Amino acid sequence: MSTEPTIGDALGGALLAHLDQSEEAGVHVIERDDGFVSSDSAGIYFSDVGGMFPIEVSAPDRARGRVLDIGAGGGRFATELQRRGHDVVALDVSAGCLEVCRRLGVQETFHGTVFDLLETGPEPFDTFLLMGHNIGLLGGPAQAPAFLGALREIARPGAKVIGTNREPLATDDPVNLAYHQMNRDRGRLPGELRIRVRWRALATDWFDYWFLSVSELDAVAGSAGWTLVDTDYDDSNDNYLAELTLEPGS
Repeated sequence: MSTEPTIGDALGGALLAHLDQSEEAGVHVIERDDGFVSSDSAGIYFSDVGGMFPIEVSAPDRARGRVLDIGAGGGRFATELQRRGHDVVALDVSAGCLEVCRRLGVQETFHGTVFDLLETGPEPFDTFLLMGHNIGLLGGPAQAPAFLGALREIARPGAKVIGTNREPLATDDPVNLAYHQMNRDRGRLPGELRIRVRWRALATDWFDYWFLSVSELDAVAGSAGWTLVDTDYDDSNDNYLAELTLEPGS
C-alpha cells in the first residue's frame, strides 16, 4: 500500500474545512523539500482588516482602480477592496479557495495562473496584489521575469504591484541555515524554496516559492520593466511590504 499522499487541492480542502467545520479541521502543513514541515491554521486566510498582520494593513489603502488579487486564498483582501468600491478579480490555482471566495462574497474569480489569465485577454488592471508573502509566487530568478512580464501585459499605464515577502537571510535557525547552504550547493539562491501543501491525505504538487531580499526584488523587477518605489518593514520580524510601479513605456 502506498504511503504517498494523493495529489489534489490540499489548501482548498483546508479552507473549506475551516469554513464548514472548525478551525481544527482546517489545520494544514507546509512541507519543504528538505523534509522540514510547519503547520498553519486556515484562519489566517480569513482575517478581515482588523485581523491583518501589521505589515499588511496599508495594502488596501495603496490599491487603486481595477485589482487582480493573485493567490487570493479565502479572499480576505478581495472582499475588503470590493467593500471599498474596487473592481476585483480573485485569482488562485485552488478551486477550493475560489469556492470559499465566492461564498464569502467575492464577485469575480479566475481559476488558474497569471499566464492562463493572460491568454483570455482580460480587461487591464491598475493594481496587482501578492499578499501573504505571495511575492514568493515569482518562483525564483529564472521564473520571475516571465511572471512580471505577464503582469505587464495585462496592466494599465502606471499600474502597481503590492505584495509582502520575507528577507531570507534574517534567521539564525540552524535548520533554515542548513537549507540555505543546500540551495547554494545545488546552484540556487538561499531563499529559493521547493514546497507543497498537505492536508489530511491530500498534497499539492511541489512548486517553487521565493523568499528574496529587497535588493534582489529591486533587481529582478527592474529587469522586467517595474520599479521598486517603496518598502515597509515589520519591526518585529523579517517581513516586508513592497510596492512596484510600471515604468513608463513598458
